[in-house]
Amino acid sequence: MTLSRSALYAGLDALPFAALGTLAVFVFGTAGGLSSEAVGGAAALAGAALLLGLGTISSNRYQAEGKPFYFTRAVVVEGLLSVP
Repeated sequence: MTLSRSALYAGLDALPFAALGTLAVFVFGTAGGLSSEAVGGAAALAGAALLLGLGTISSNRYQAEGKPFYFTRAVVVEGLLSVP
């Protein structure tokens, strides 16, 4: 798998977390009474930071270990293992 393909997969894997982070910032921002411009900017910044950060971590893990690392799979597995 080439580096560009691994970066694409890492970005797609980090996308749900970026969307959830953006949604959380939007909900808490509007509940706090901030202006729509401030809420939109903060939500976009949070989503982009999460996407870039988690995608970079996943790509770096692929480069170091030679095998893909998927955040979504790790979170789902940990969630299922924590169910009694």
